[in-house]
Amino acid sequence: MSISDLIATEVDAAERNPDAPMKPGSKVTRGHQRAKTLQVRLKVEEFDALTRLAEQRGLPVSTLARDLLLSQMAGVDDSARALIAKIRAELDDLATRVA
Repeated sequence: MSISDLIATEVDAAERNPDAPMKPGSKVTRGHQRAKTLQVRLKVEEFDALTRLAEQRGLPVSTLARDLLLSQMAGVDDSARALIAKIRAELDDLATRVA
């Protein structure tokens, strides 16, 4: 089977079952147009906590870090939904520190 045939087979299978669980080792990508990279230094404990939180949410660490950063840049939203999301995030953070 050629690589083209293999890709076509995988595409067909994915299209037929879009809700199938991802295979271990699969990466989530967003098909974005981001072109810049930001390097951030964290303590081992901070990185480990971020990694655990990302795993709990089923996201790559970089996706979670970007989402957290962008939500902070977007400003404070005083709506009930934003408040609930903030409380959940803080509880998740607390749980990773206590566990």
